[in-house]
Amino acid sequence: MPYLRENSNKMFRTKPFYDTDVNISIPTNMYTMKNLHQADKGVIVTDEFVNELDPVTALERRQEVILKKLEGLNKVLEGLKSSYKTAGTPTASSGSKTAKRSAGKPLDLGDGVLDIVVSADPEHVPYSVLVMLKLLQEKFRVRSSTHTHSSVTAKCPTYLTPSSNDRANYQIILTLIWKKVPNGPELMVNPAKQSLIQGEVNIVRYLRRLLDPAAEAEDPITMATCDEVLDLVQLRVLDGNHKERDAALRTLNSRLGRNPWLVGNSPSTADITTWSAIKQCKLSADLSANVKKWFSSCENNPLFQTA
Repeated sequence: MPYLRENSNKMFRTKPFYDTDVNISIPTNMYTMKNLHQADKGVIVTDEFVNELDPVTALERRQEVILKKLEGLNKVLEGLKSSYKTAGTPTASSGSKTAKRSAGKPLDLGDGVLDIVVSADPEHVPYSVLVMLKLLQEKFRVRSSTHTHSSVTAKCPTYLTPSSNDRANYQIILTLIWKKVPNGPELMVNPAKQSLIQGEVNIVRYLRRLLDPAAEAEDPITMATCDEVLDLVQLRVLDGNHKERDAALRTLNSRLGRNPWLVGNSPSTADITTWSAIKQCKLSADLSANVKKWFSSCENNPLFQTA
């Protein structure tokens, strides 16, 4: 027994796999990278170098490096444009594009027929939809008609006269149904799938995309400004109370003090929808000077007279 206790620690010993006397060099940093802050003539703009300069000179050195890199990227971009024969990037300052917006390329509908059914209350006529219909007729073969739902007992105006030609001869079939709709006009894009768009402003947005689907990509600033006015009209004029309408008209009056139209130098969807909202809410009798002048211009414009 004493012998077992004395040699028990020697039974499970193993020889070491490494030499403990080897010196291991531990690096001070994990990854080394090339210094990107390199100035002209081989001068490296390191932190120690920058610290020796005054802050203004150091900022100038860094700016020169950045500008030279941008110049190099611009040359590469120009080379890619010439290789692939792409058009130049549109500039943001394109106020004149609004005047030529109707000249944009419309959506390619192919050989099919697009059915559009608009339900509207005869007491709140969506005049903007009628104006947009006029613009659609300038670019597409459009067949339009008006019907009255059984829920409406009063006599309704017949704005759209159906044509006797076959449906297959048209690209768009637009049907206006006078109907009691509690939340504003509704547009049924696809009756089979029951795809519904509610609100006059949203209907105008949809029709605008049919007229020029590339408008938002080509001129996003102008389109965003149009959408800003459309939201103002929907929330504060069509759906707002008396105080909200007054505040919206003051905003419009301030905007029209700088330009003859709400967006750009020619009528746009912002003008069409705002004009329609003022007529629906019967606000034309009490308008500020700028809005009154603008409203008169809309009334005398041939595009608005179609409605």
